Amino acid sequence: MRNTIAFAALLALSACNNADSGANKVDATATATATGEVADASSVLEGEAPGFEAVAPGTYQITRAGGEVDYIEIHPGMTFSRIAADGKATGGSIFMKDGKTCFLVEGQAQEACFTDGPRQAGGTMQTTSAEGNVSTVRPVEGHLEDHVKTKA
Repeated sequence: MRNTIAFAALLALSACNNADSGANKVDATATATATGEVADASSVLEGEAPGFEAVAPGTYQITRAGGEVDYIEIHPGMTFSRIAADGKATGGSIFMKDGKTCFLVEGQAQEACFTDGPRQAGGTMQTTSAEGNVSTVRPVEGHLEDHVKTKA
């Protein structure tokens, strides 16, 4: 579960490192909305090589194995900002390690690594956590703040 949540972070980390990205404007009480808007993925994923090296930067919707939906924005420089389905905002850095995409959430000592599958029709891909949980990643239009709303 921790790695699954970190994967969601995979699709969003390091608002602190990207002050002008707008991601820091989203507060921790934000909740993900199910907008369903799909980005034109034709220029996002190039070739068949899996991994976030092939998809960054951009904004992505992550549907976890349990059906929870998180949003992550990959920034230039391989950092990310993420809003989890429960509204928690996190961020950090992304790197490749042993052929896996790893996310290190700011303030944590242990990274969460995922095995990424090949690009599918529509630009989606599946990623598998160390525990074997499979999540679906899909590009969406806009920025992270376009996919969350602040609770009143």
